[in-house]
Amino acid sequence: MPALHVLLAGGGTAGHVEPALSTADALKELTATLGFDCEVTMLGTADGLEARLAPERGFDLELIPRVALPRRPSVDILTLGPRLRTCVKQTEEILTNRSIDVVVGFGGYVSVPAYLAARKANIPVVVHEANVRPGYANKLGARITTHVATGLPGTKLPHARLTGMPLRTSISSLDRAAVREQARAHFGLDDRPVVLAFGGSLGAAR
Repeated sequence: MPALHVLLAGGGTAGHVEPALSTADALKELTATLGFDCEVTMLGTADGLEARLAPERGFDLELIPRVALPRRPSVDILTLGPRLRTCVKQTEEILTNRSIDVVVGFGGYVSVPAYLAARKANIPVVVHEANVRPGYANKLGARITTHVATGLPGTKLPHARLTGMPLRTSISSLDRAAVREQARAHFGLDDRPVVLAFGGSLGAAR
């Protein structure tokens, strides 16, 4: 049976990259169980987390320029069209060179070119939205496919189907009860309840 060639588009922050990589791991495991190969390629930008994480996890990475959609009126709007067309063209070449069978998008800068290139090439698209409030990229993606998965209930996207959040096996299979005492000892905690507060996305560092 020919290998399944999948392009995963989700770059920038860990909120896009980690679900994509977890999906990549699951695809490799599932297809191996079913008896055929799956070749996974990540689509990203040079300055996104995927530039480091994808190779570390053993996946091929294709890079395109970062094209951010302006959230407010600015001069960037004047160059958005040409820059986006360039990215879509580069992504089309990747789809052809990699013989991609399906594109799976997780939002972020690279998803818009991936969705548009896939539509132009008549390649099936799957969208996964991890947040209750979808971003611009996945709002676009949900308009060109009926295969829309969500990580949380209440996400308002066309054709949305609640599937949950893709997780690394090291997290999903973690026996918390078995390692609880070891973890408390490691962090110097007693048996009182513990509250963990943390920030997400790039804004948490500012």
